[in-house]
Amino acid sequence: MIVVIMSSIINPPATVLAQKNSNNAYDMINSKGEIIKYEDYMKKLKNSRVFVTEGSEGTGEVLPKAEINIDFKKSKPYKYNLNPETTYIGDKSPNEYFPQVVIGADGRTKVSNTSVPPYRQIAYIELEFRDGWYACTGTVIGKDKVLTNAHCVMDVMNQSGAINGYVYPAMNNNIYSYGVYQIVDYYITSNYVQTGDPTQDFAVLKLSTYLGKNIGDVVGYLPLRQVSNIQGTSVKIYGYPGDKIEQYKEISQWGMTGSVSKETNELAFYQIDTYNGQSGSSLLTFRTL
Repeated sequence: MIVVIMSSIINPPATVLAQKNSNNAYDMINSKGEIIKYEDYMKKLKNSRVFVTEGSEGTGEVLPKAEINIDFKKSKPYKYNLNPETTYIGDKSPNEYFPQVVIGADGRTKVSNTSVPPYRQIAYIELEFRDGWYACTGTVIGKDKVLTNAHCVMDVMNQSGAINGYVYPAMNNNIYSYGVYQIVDYYITSNYVQTGDPTQDFAVLKLSTYLGKNIGDVVGYLPLRQVSNIQGTSVKIYGYPGDKIEQYKEISQWGMTGSVSKETNELAFYQIDTYNGQSGSSLLTFRTL
């Protein structure tokens, strides 16, 4: 079975224009330019009393398998992500932190079996911009929702956003066994659109169904936790690094275990090897595995 989806489904100019009408840095703006007021969704969240979400294993149903074209024979150039600027912290002698870097000897290992959690809920993402295709990583967090970085869908410097995109959960050795899901909408904060603030570099993608099935119902989704005091906590970071794709000519999941070396109120820092293409990878604690 061959499923071909070609239509553009996202309207990034609307996102850029909408942020001018937002009066709260944490207002959420979607790709259609609609504003979800911070006070509205916080009120809804408090009323539901749900600050921790539970995960789901999903059915694990294997759908018609297909192999992705590693040559990416598309009409636009292919790149591995929109490089975010380096984040600096500290005052007199700032420590330098790179979002994607391999430190010393490469400590990443390839995931041999992506059919089991949490690897099944980690997804490879393709995103189309006006100037080309980019790749990121995401985590399934709901029935039709995926968490990733905001810079994966919005280029703040050029004030342009993704116009199309696809999500492939549990991609391994160029094979996707659980479907491919088109991105129909995304949500990012108003302040990120305007400033590119790294503390708000997050996005939620809303996906279409594949063969009538939602991604979260098939592969399941991971629980979310609001955390603090995590310095020294052991964490895992897994995703789809571009250097490994280039080296082995295949799209597979790679990752590494390490610990949080420093934290602020909004950011966690670590010495774990990552690379372009892993933007959007979640910080997985053993409490969520």
